[in-house]
Amino acid sequence: MAATTHSAPRARRIKASHMLAHVVLAGVGFTLLYPLVFMVMAGFFDKEEFASRILGLFPIAHAPTLANFKILILGSADSHIQLYVRNSLIRTLYNTFCAVLTSFLGGYAFGRLRFKGKEGLFLALLATQMIPGVVALMPTYLQMARWPFAGGNHVFTGGTGILDTWWVYLIGGPAINIMGTFLVKQSMEKVPIELDEAAKVDGAGAFRILFKVLFPLQLPIMAYIAITTALGTWNDFATPFFYTSSDSLQTLPAAITRLTAAATGAMGTPNYPLIITLSLGTTIPALLIFFFFQKYIVQGLANTGIKG
Repeated sequence: MAATTHSAPRARRIKASHMLAHVVLAGVGFTLLYPLVFMVMAGFFDKEEFASRILGLFPIAHAPTLANFKILILGSADSHIQLYVRNSLIRTLYNTFCAVLTSFLGGYAFGRLRFKGKEGLFLALLATQMIPGVVALMPTYLQMARWPFAGGNHVFTGGTGILDTWWVYLIGGPAINIMGTFLVKQSMEKVPIELDEAAKVDGAGAFRILFKVLFPLQLPIMAYIAITTALGTWNDFATPFFYTSSDSLQTLPAAITRLTAAATGAMGTPNYPLIITLSLGTTIPALLIFFFFQKYIVQGLANTGIKG
């Protein structure tokens, strides 16, 4: 009887703590999702109503319209909107493929092979992670502008190099993924070397061991690298903005400024509902990728033995 009396208050305390935790989590979740909710609701406004009203936390249009969403999907605000989306997709897929391939091969080399200077080279690669990306903008620009035998260049001077061409994305995009290489190396070192030897006894060559034996074991890490690279490339603003100028080479995030100019009326007042809706178009794909594949991010980091 006494046990029952003591367990009841304890059960109530546990239930109260669970309710408090759910309330706190719901509040945090709402705070994180609120900007997205506001963007969706603002997309139903037209330019005049948005400019004439004082908006609250949840703005509701008196005369809702789907014009902004039609412009986002059909591209009627700018003839190049579909081109921007296509460029973003092509660049994202290309960079993701290159990141997965170079990370796997680099991780295999540092985690499985033995060669002189391996540790020093790997530490040098890790040290590059401490250099802010902004610092590399100007050297990278000069490197692309002075690319030999391109854009009117001879060897070191003159011309524009590979600036404002697809080579900016094809050459400058797939850099070595240092973080991905590190994760694959950590995971490779946990795989017994006897697995390679057993495959050799069965007649497997180096290529088959690499892609038929070791690669399937790294799938969670490969998925993590692919997801993070895809998100980073899709949201990348700096590369197309600084190194290209032609409309035909723009990606959707970098083209927002050009779309803003296209959405400006004769009086010079920007069409903010349209601009917000176009920005929403760059946000939703990244959110969907993260929502559906977030478990692979956790699995990929867990397989390397890294504690969060």
